[in-house]
Amino acid sequence: MIINEYDYLWTTEKADWVLVDSSYGYGIINKKTQMYLSVSDDALEKALIEKMLAEGCKTYNNINDAYADI
Repeated sequence: MIINEYDYLWTTEKADWVLVDSSYGYGIINKKTQMYLSVSDDALEKALIEKMLAEGCKTYNNINDAYADI
């Protein structure tokens, strides 16, 4: 797994990349650019979300709140 290639999510760009909870689970969203990070590997996506949660990345219950918080 290449999780370290995504370390910007919880380091240098931590303020921009957030988790938005939905009925499908968490989505990784850049609230500044309104971009969704699509990860085709389910295990990698799960690892990224777990790492972001462990590193204290912000979470939102809906996408509008995330976009409004810039």
